[in-house]
Amino acid sequence: MLAAIPIILLLAAAAFEGLRLPMLVVILLGFLASLWRARSATTAHASERFAYAAALLVVLGMAWSGVELPASARDGSTCADLLAPFAVYRAAGAVLVLAVVALTAWLLGSTAAEIGLRRVSRRELGLAAGVLGAVGCAATFIGPAVAEPFFGPLPVALGNAAALVPALVFAMANALMEETVFRGALLHWVMRWRGPIVAMTVQAAAFGLAHGVGGDFSGSPLPVMAATAAAGLALGAVTLRTGSLLLPVALHAALDIPIYYANACLRN
Repeated sequence: MLAAIPIILLLAAAAFEGLRLPMLVVILLGFLASLWRARSATTAHASERFAYAAALLVVLGMAWSGVELPASARDGSTCADLLAPFAVYRAAGAVLVLAVVALTAWLLGSTAAEIGLRRVSRRELGLAAGVLGAVGCAATFIGPAVAEPFFGPLPVALGNAAALVPALVFAMANALMEETVFRGALLHWVMRWRGPIVAMTVQAAAFGLAHGVGGDFSGSPLPVMAATAAAGLALGAVTLRTGSLLLPVALHAALDIPIYYANACLRN
């Protein structure tokens, strides 16, 4: 039952933004303690340290989202800049989180392939590229209209083609980071504890809760949380079916492209 503690802490951090930094510290201490106890090499202790590790990575990613951005990140003035703060900050967060993923996996004796970061074929790469292009294009143009009932009017400036570069940087960085921690570490390492059904439920619930906080909502966040949790289930199913995070990353990135425009490319 000790393995349930980090999952509860993770869900609390996902639901309440103000708890993320305190929960990050608590989960880190719990992870270090679980590594110490794991010297006994019991199954229970193994499950505990993998659950703490997964929770630690997810909360770290969520905590980075709370880093304050400069005013220029959202006023439209840096929309097409190659070093647009909205994209650069997300890319920096992805590098940080992925480095911690690598360190954590090493401490656990896990591998990249175990969490879906395996070698892929050219066919798989071609399919992912096609999904990114087709879904990304559609999402960019219909996204503001779909989001308006939940976030209010979004006067997005789509005319500047140069903005596509930082938009892709943001989308790919965010998708790779979130898919690695949610559908990679959280899904696969919780499966060690309670199997695929519990793991799928936990990662989808955490994903939905994490996207229901913040002051950007013009109405209830519940529909967005439900839709995001459903997306988490779908992406989790794709991950388990393919044994890879490639297609989930491509789908996620495609849907994140309009998020960049909606934040960094608003007309004054």
